[in-house]
Amino acid sequence: MAYTDQHPLPSAPGRRGALALKRERVRAEQMLPRSEPRSQAEDRIDLKTVWRALVKHKWSLVGITVLCTLAAGVYTLRITPQYQSTALLQIDRVAQKVVGFTTEVEVDEGPASDQLQLRTQIELLKSRSLAERVIDEMGLYKPGASTTPPEQADTGAAALPTSTTDLVDQGSRLAGQLLVSLRTLFTPSQTEGETLSRTAAVAQFEQAVTVEPVRNSRLVELRVLNPDPELAARMANTMARAFIATSIERKLHSSIYAREFLEEQIRQTKAKLEVSERVINEYAKKNEILNLGEKGSAATQTFVDFSAALGKAEQDRIQAETLYNQVRLNPESAPQAVVNEAIRTYKEQRARLEAEYAKNLSVYKPDYPAMVQARAQIAELENRIKTEVNNILASIQGQYIAAKRAQDLLQAKVASSRSAVLNVQDRSVNMNLLSRELDTNRQVYDSLLQRLKEVSVTAGITTNNVTIVDGASVPVFPASPNMKVNVGLGMLLGLFLGMLVALLREQMDDSVKHASEIEAQYHLPLLGLIPYTKPERGRNESVALLAHREPRSTFAESYRSMRTALQFSTSDGAPERFMVTSCDKGEGKSTTALALAINFAQLGQKVLLIDADMRKGWMHKLLSVSNERGLSNLLCGERIGIGMIQETAVSNLSLITAGPVPPDPVELLMGPNLGLLLERAQAMGYNQIVIDGPPLLGIADAIVLGNQIQNIVFAVKAGSTRKDGVKDALRRLRNAGLAPMGIVLTHARNEHTSDYAYAAYYGEGYNDRHTPRPTRPDPAPSSNKPHIPLPPGTRIEPTLDPSSA
Repeated sequence: MAYTDQHPLPSAPGRRGALALKRERVRAEQMLPRSEPRSQAEDRIDLKTVWRALVKHKWSLVGITVLCTLAAGVYTLRITPQYQSTALLQIDRVAQKVVGFTTEVEVDEGPASDQLQLRTQIELLKSRSLAERVIDEMGLYKPGASTTPPEQADTGAAALPTSTTDLVDQGSRLAGQLLVSLRTLFTPSQTEGETLSRTAAVAQFEQAVTVEPVRNSRLVELRVLNPDPELAARMANTMARAFIATSIERKLHSSIYAREFLEEQIRQTKAKLEVSERVINEYAKKNEILNLGEKGSAATQTFVDFSAALGKAEQDRIQAETLYNQVRLNPESAPQAVVNEAIRTYKEQRARLEAEYAKNLSVYKPDYPAMVQARAQIAELENRIKTEVNNILASIQGQYIAAKRAQDLLQAKVASSRSAVLNVQDRSVNMNLLSRELDTNRQVYDSLLQRLKEVSVTAGITTNNVTIVDGASVPVFPASPNMKVNVGLGMLLGLFLGMLVALLREQMDDSVKHASEIEAQYHLPLLGLIPYTKPERGRNESVALLAHREPRSTFAESYRSMRTALQFSTSDGAPERFMVTSCDKGEGKSTTALALAINFAQLGQKVLLIDADMRKGWMHKLLSVSNERGLSNLLCGERIGIGMIQETAVSNLSLITAGPVPPDPVELLMGPNLGLLLERAQAMGYNQIVIDGPPLLGIADAIVLGNQIQNIVFAVKAGSTRKDGVKDALRRLRNAGLAPMGIVLTHARNEHTSDYAYAAYYGEGYNDRHTPRPTRPDPAPSSNKPHIPLPPGTRIEPTLDPSSA
């Protein structure tokens, strides 16, 4: 037996009715005027979305990564190889020693001081003097012929002309002065060529040397980088030995110089100390001054105490005055008023009474006795609150007056004690000068004696705290550049930049990019997912005709799946009339309308396809028919005649084209002729009417047409239709009292969906358009019941019971 790929599906009214009720509830929710809810998932990073963005822009990612990797490789190959030689030094702690009775004791100053000493030694290794010593010992610097000193620019300020007529000359001279000043900033102060070349040699040597401490130890690595491996090893060893010699010499020289200097300072300070003691004793006896030590005289101590008390009183007065002024301006804002329990209780009662009064005002008039009594109670509470606030204000005012009186009394005491202090100070001026001089001389003398003893003890000890653990050896392989590291970093940088570019491009793309976004963002069912299909070369026909010419293709199967979804959308099956529209042109609405019409015609139903886009009708080009007369003629009042309803190459499918462009398509669609035309078409035996509607945005044709059709299928082009455009279109439909049956996602690629059921179930042969299909005579027209396609190669055995087949 030969069968086509269409077979009736047993009806399931209960299940189909449940889906219809669910759809009606969703449409009712869509009719409510509310804003789009924001999902909490939008605030989280969706790894699947990130992965889809990277896969979508994989060639940009790969290209940037390859470019950065090649750039890193080329840069690495252009660098001159450098050899690194390392010497390992041990720098012990330099212990500070003090003299005890019988032994010498080391003073432990803690880990901070230890790290400070080690850091100091490391900086000495990096010093310019050590670098110059190594350069001289190794003969690295060889001065050449004397260079001619650069000419010194005359930096003297030229006198500006006094005449104001020669403005051009004055401007040129000013510009010359500016150029001279700018040149001075970049001209070295040393003009001798030998000095400049030696400075450059020292700077180059310092750049080649690296000193780094070994973590958690007192070891230091001295690294030297040079294109010559033998020279790098010699430089490292010479620098280590020169550092040890410099450290020993520095200690010897500092000890000898310190001892000689201290001895001379002690002799001078001792003589000054003796003179100071004699002078102060004679002055004290002559003026009969009794010094109480650090506290001074009794008058001075009294003045100090009163002055401190006066300062405290002034602070208290200022605080009290500030608080008083603040409370006087706004008494209820005072802290005492805020925390006062009585005021808080009165305010709560007042608020409660005011609320009751406002509530009863909608029922009773203001002259009603209960309302008058409520106002009286509110006024009584207001008076109580004012009384409490006035009491608080009076208390704060009393505190301010008391603080001011205390300040006045202390000011009088300070003034009376000031004269006594001045009298004592007049007699003690010279005494104080002599006392300070005596104290200074005594402190200096004691410090010098102590330091001289320390230097005398440590002068003969010249221990070396730096030793060479490992000498530098000649390196075998260059240390830089590191090809693997540089190429790896270039690759990582390329991956990072590529991912950044991919994510930025994806973020800037405001189109609908995945099928999961349809129900999540727009709360509408996804009726169909149509894969992107290129028309075959050499065929000048619409891709929608693949549903008729190659019914086993993935394209045709996608629209059959959508047809099944429409059949389950209502309790009575697919709507007898529905319109396909979109946001704008080029989003697949005409292809969808034609493909759905072909699929319904393949069920054996008589289908009428109407091109309602009278501004830019396209259906006559897709089906290669005439557009001389069409829908615009019928809506203008012409009767259905020959050529109005045209037969197509698809069996059971008829077409009404858009017709000539009318002056005002909206006016025609709002008239009664469209409803009469649809009723006449059903009377002529058309079971299904599919309308290719105009776009929603920019014109009102689709809104007017949708109010007469009610059943709307919304087409969205994956990766092209903007989300804001979809929201605007749905908002226009909602404002007009319309809600789409669902959305069909057209031009879908692999990155737009995660559904691979077709390929997984049917295999590669399922997508082959040229695979022959079994045929049988077209079935007789049947009722509007859903049908399902059979997979290729399926065999159905005949049975005695026709219903079981």
